[in-house]
Amino acid sequence: MDNKIESNVILGEFILGNNDPQHPQSLDESLDSQAKILPNVEELRKSAEYYLTPVYVLTNGNSIDMSKYLEVVHTEIDIEKYDLSIYFIRWELALNFLIAHPEIEKIALVDVTDVKMLNYPYDLIEGGKLYFGDEFKDISTGIVANDQKPDYIADFFGENPRLQLLNPGVIVGTRSIIIEFLTIFVEAFTNAQVKSIENVPESSFGQYEMALVNYVAYRYFDDRLVWGRKVSTLFAYNEETSSAWFKHK
Repeated sequence: MDNKIESNVILGEFILGNNDPQHPQSLDESLDSQAKILPNVEELRKSAEYYLTPVYVLTNGNSIDMSKYLEVVHTEIDIEKYDLSIYFIRWELALNFLIAHPEIEKIALVDVTDVKMLNYPYDLIEGGKLYFGDEFKDISTGIVANDQKPDYIADFFGENPRLQLLNPGVIVGTRSIIIEFLTIFVEAFTNAQVKSIENVPESSFGQYEMALVNYVAYRYFDDRLVWGRKVSTLFAYNEETSSAWFKHK
């Protein structure tokens, strides 16, 4: 892939050698991107290439410049500085990458292993709108309700128990709004880590980022959110044909 980053991109992460709570078998000391990453991102790569859209995958493994439409980018990650799962760490990687590449104008942040591009979204993205995938659930679902979270998030969800569950497997928007979202998100989990070190009670996060993602989205972007079948297919329904921009499982 050329050194020049295109203005419209798909961006994801694949962190190797660290525990994935949903996929424990992924814990392996090998950082061989060729063997671990390429088979898992092939469907996304093929679907994006059809629409001439480059995919960037950030990893702590080795870099691979596969083609004009897929680049696996080595990224330094100091896991020791985090008391968090990879579900949080990946968003800091995405934020740093976007800041380092001001030429990027519109972004789709996706789960690279289970998302497929069905239709070209970039001509339809409106400035000031943050587009999300979603699920047939509200925020009372187990992955949010049962996971540890700071008191202020638990209180917010207690006051708004029927909010639509947004899924961070697909997040789309212009550069400014994506960076705004990621900055708030990273600042929140960084503050939580500091409070945890200071032994502030009920300040830590659990294994998953779903609670924080939904909190940030609704707390700071409520009047700017778009979700539904315009953005993603029915979650986990394996729809291959749809007017949605992306298929998620």
